[in-house]
Amino acid sequence: MRYYTLSVIEDAFRRQDPELTETEIKEKAKKIHSQLNTLDISWRRSNKKFYRMNEFRNIGS
Repeated sequence: MRYYTLSVIEDAFRRQDPELTETEIKEKAKKIHSQLNTLDISWRRSNKKFYRMNEFRNIGS
């Protein structure tokens, strides 16, 4: 997954909705940043579990 910094997310919000205040932009960016990090961690754990579970199935092939 591509890592998004807070500044990149804030810039995206500024372009998307220029009427937002800086406080609103920062709050929304923090929320999105947190959610992206949570999804990234979840995805990595899922991948580790998948490959660990399938590691021994490919030995005899």
